[in-house]
Amino acid sequence: MEYEKLQNLLAEILEVEPEQIRKEKSFVKDYGADSLTLFQILMGVEAVFGVIAEEQELLRWNTVGELWEYLQTGRGITGKGSSL
Repeated sequence: MEYEKLQNLLAEILEVEPEQIRKEKSFVKDYGADSLTLFQILMGVEAVFGVIAEEQELLRWNTVGELWEYLQTGRGITGKGSSL
């Protein structure tokens, strides 16, 4: 799984440049994400990576790094993802 793919997805949703997406950054504090934006991230992760996550996972993903770790450990249900 490529981190670049996640950067591109998040950059599109958060309306920033991909280089601004960093693992230590908080979705809410650093990118100003609200609940709708977080839901868009959840839906984007499902579409791009084929990982079906529970909405409860949104509460666990405070930072880009936490989301990346979730994807790396494969805790979600894996389905078919698309390429970005």
